[in-house]
Amino acid sequence: MNFSDFAVLANTAELSLSEKGIASAKVVLTGFVVVFAVLILLIFIIKIYGGIVTKAQQTGNKKKKVVEKQEVKPVPSSPVTVAPASVAQDGVSEEVVAVISAAVATMYGSPEKARIKSIKKSSGGRSAWANAGLLDNTRPF
Repeated sequence: MNFSDFAVLANTAELSLSEKGIASAKVVLTGFVVVFAVLILLIFIIKIYGGIVTKAQQTGNKKKKVVEKQEVKPVPSSPVTVAPASVAQDGVSEEVVAVISAAVATMYGSPEKARIKSIKKSSGGRSAWANAGLLDNTRPF
């Protein structure tokens, strides 16, 4: 500490209560201004970064769309075969079978890779969402 620091400390001891209040209010106000200015600066930096990332993603999506347009292949009408006995036995509607078949065909891409042998209703118990939540919450660290 130099002499000017001691002079400031000596002057604060001689200040009245109202002058001390004004000085401390100036310090608090300066602190608020600095903090909020930095927060606003960070908001602008994050928005600019978000704009850059969004623009990069859009250009990537445009490239993917161009590639997808070039590689479009006709989809066979019934890519996955299902045994008709499973529909009659388990009481599963034809619409459900069609949706499951479409999902499997989309997943595997060609009818030669996947075959559905049977479709059965679940035995009850917990739903798939409940099981997923249970597994997520009881998984060890």
